[in-house]
Amino acid sequence: MQALSYKKSIKTKILGIVLLSIFIITALLGYLSYDFSKRRLTSMLSESIRGIAATTASFIKAEDILLVLLYSDKIKEKYMSMSSVTFSHIYEKMEGGQKNVQEDRFNEAMGVCVKYKDILTNIKKMNMIDTPINIYAMGKNGLSLVLTTENTILTGANYNLRPESEKAIFTNLAQSTGIYTDKDGVWISAYAPIPSVYSEKDKMLVEISYKIDAYIYRLRKELGIIILVCLIGFLVTAFMSYKLVSALVSDVQKLDKAAKEFEEERYDVPVDIKSDDEIGHLADTFEKLRVSIGEKIDELKLAIVREKRAHLESIVALTNAIEMRDPYTKEHLNRVEKYALLIARWIHLSKGEMIELKYACFLHDIGKIYIEAELLKKVKLAPGDFEEIKKHSERGAKIIEGIQFLEGVKDAVLHHQERYDGKGYPGGLKGEGIPLLARIVSVADAFDSMTTTRPYKKKMSFEEAMDEIERNAGTQFDPKICEVFLRYRNSIEKIAKKHFICSVD
Repeated sequence: MQALSYKKSIKTKILGIVLLSIFIITALLGYLSYDFSKRRLTSMLSESIRGIAATTASFIKAEDILLVLLYSDKIKEKYMSMSSVTFSHIYEKMEGGQKNVQEDRFNEAMGVCVKYKDILTNIKKMNMIDTPINIYAMGKNGLSLVLTTENTILTGANYNLRPESEKAIFTNLAQSTGIYTDKDGVWISAYAPIPSVYSEKDKMLVEISYKIDAYIYRLRKELGIIILVCLIGFLVTAFMSYKLVSALVSDVQKLDKAAKEFEEERYDVPVDIKSDDEIGHLADTFEKLRVSIGEKIDELKLAIVREKRAHLESIVALTNAIEMRDPYTKEHLNRVEKYALLIARWIHLSKGEMIELKYACFLHDIGKIYIEAELLKKVKLAPGDFEEIKKHSERGAKIIEGIQFLEGVKDAVLHHQERYDGKGYPGGLKGEGIPLLARIVSVADAFDSMTTTRPYKKKMSFEEAMDEIERNAGTQFDPKICEVFLRYRNSIEKIAKKHFICSVD
C-alpha cells in the first residue's frame, strides 16, 4: 500500500497548537515576571525617594525660604560678583558690621542659604544621591528655583509643573514619578510640599531626582536571564510535547492506516493498537468491525458464487432448450463465445462486461425456441420464413426481460443483427448507436455462420470467411471490431480447426 500523504498531518497541527500555546504561556510568564520586577523596583525606589523628600521637607521652614526668595536677585548678584566660590565663602567674606536693617535681613538670607545648602548636601551624602536636591516656590509661570545643592546659582530659574509636583502642592502629600527617560539618563523624581505657616498661597516644595541607570541595567540583565530561562523552559517543554504528541499521533496514524485498508477493502490486516484511552477503545471497535466485515464478506462471496452458479445453470437451461430444437446451436454458441472473447480481451473490456458478453453469446439466439423445428431445417427459405426467423432477436430479448442479472445482456440479444450502415434489424440502428456487445456478437456470429454448413447454405472456407469480414467492415460490421478480429487470425484459425467447421487452405 502506498504511504499516506496529507497537505498537513494531524501531528503537525497538534504540535503547532501545543508549541504555540507553550510559546504564548512562556512569553506571557516572562513578560509578567519582567513587569513584576520593574513594578517592584519602581515601587521601592519611588517609596524610598518619596520618604527622603518628605523628610527633607520637614527640616525646612517656609519663612526661611520666603526670606531667600525675597533677596534672591541680590544673592544671585552677589554670587556673580565672586568667581567660582561657594555660598559659605561668600558669607564668610561679607563685612562684619550691620549698616542697616535692610542689609541685616540680606545677611540673614545669605545665612539661610548656607545653612540649607549644608543640610541638603548632608542629606545627599547620607542617602547616596548623585543629583541635586532643589527647593521650588510656586509662581505665576510655574515653579521658580529658590535653593539647590549645586555650586552654580540658578536661583529664579522657572520650570514647568510636572503632574506629580502639581499634585504634591495641592494635596500637601509627597508624590513620586514613575520611571522616565531624558537625554541624561533614566530617572525617578519625588516632590514633597513644605508646610506654609503664613499663607496658603505661598506654596513651596522639595524636589529630589534619582538617577536609576544602574538599576535599569541590572533589571535588563535580569530580563536577559528571564528570557534565557523561558527559552530553556520552552525548548524542554517543546521536546517533551514532541515525544508525547508523537506517541499519541502514532496511534492515530495506525487508525488512519486501518481506515485506509478498509477503504481499499482489505480486511486481513489486524488493528494492533494497545492503549487504555479513547484511541485504544476506538482501535478495539475498529478491530471488531474488521472481523465482522471480513466474516460478512466471506458470506457474501459464498453467496455470489452460489448466485453465479445459479445464473450459469439458468443460462444452461435456456441453451438446452434451444439445443433440443436445433442441435447445431450448442456448438455454434461455444464458438461464438470464443471468437467474441478474443475481441473483448484486445479492446480491454472490464471483468463485468466480459461476463455480460459471455452471457450474450450464449443467449443471442434464445428467441429461436419460438421458431418451428421444420422451419429451421428448410433447405430453401421463403420470404415469409425469413421474416419469421428475424423475429428471434426481439423474442430473445423478451424472454430475458426482467431477469436482473441479465439486464446488461438484453440489448446485445436484441441488436446483434443490426448493421453498421443502419440496414439491419430490428431497430435499424447505425454506427456506434448499436450497443458495443451487440457489435462484437455480430462479427463473431456472422463468421461462425459463414464457416458452418446449414440446410439452406454451404459453408465458406476459412480464407473466404476472413475476406468477407474484411470486405464488410464499415457496412455490415463495426470496422474497429473487424480490425481486431482480423488481427487474431491465427487464434481464430486454431478454434476453427478444433471444431472442424471449415477447411483450411
